[in-house]
Amino acid sequence: MLCYCPAAMESLSAVERGALVVSVEHHPLPLFTLRLRVEAPYPSVHPGQFAMVQAPTTLEPYLRRAFSVFTLQRAGESVGEGLELEIHGKVIGPGTAALAAAVPGRTLRLLAPLGRGFDLSGGGRAVLVAGGVGSAALSMLAEELVARRVEFDFVYGGRGQSDLAHGDRFGELARASGGEYFPVTEDGSHGERGLVTAPLSRLLHQGRCQRIFTCGPDPMMKAVCSLAEEHGAAVQAALETPMGCGYGACLGCVVPRRDGGLALCCRVGPVFDGREVAW
Repeated sequence: MLCYCPAAMESLSAVERGALVVSVEHHPLPLFTLRLRVEAPYPSVHPGQFAMVQAPTTLEPYLRRAFSVFTLQRAGESVGEGLELEIHGKVIGPGTAALAAAVPGRTLRLLAPLGRGFDLSGGGRAVLVAGGVGSAALSMLAEELVARRVEFDFVYGGRGQSDLAHGDRFGELARASGGEYFPVTEDGSHGERGLVTAPLSRLLHQGRCQRIFTCGPDPMMKAVCSLAEEHGAAVQAALETPMGCGYGACLGCVVPRRDGGLALCCRVGPVFDGREVAW
């Protein structure tokens, strides 16, 4: 049975806007960070929500691409100057390749904010666990936790150092909260050699973690959620399920639930209680 979340559906406040390409920052792998400017006023964006961005091509690919909102800030001193929004992604096909090659000054179509973000109503020390480009979903969350004076550690994993884009930023945010930054790479090229589950397990055993926020590859999040359940810690996972429309019309982003039901990632998520997902 397909599950809809009335609260999530009622909170849909996405707007369709033209977004001016301000800059494109290229990283290894290849990863990229695309900065877009939109006119004010603009709806509030909650950490964990996402945007659907149209690739700068004439026809193919036809569907937009979904990206977590990486950062959002005022473009200038005047509110009328608009807002600048960043998305952080990885080139994996023609759509993301076209966005990575976007020319500053071009206007793209943007639909945002979409989905249900992280629930910050709980208390306690937190750990943010990111895998590769999944760090994008945790960027605004880290900023918000610092603003709320919530102490957190940031565990950032990847195959190698090139997977850990914006690592310095996440380290600074973690330390600003009073926490620590734990880079982890499978090849040992940066930080600890191994998987993110090693430092996370230590933090859980030390009692330094009451709640976990995670985003990355499904196998990583499955392992993180398993550790959280084992230690009785709350866990929220931002899923990276491919999406066709972003608002529930195409039914293409179905997520299986442990209760046997199904949920649309774009409407009930992309953030789920990690213990509810049938990994």
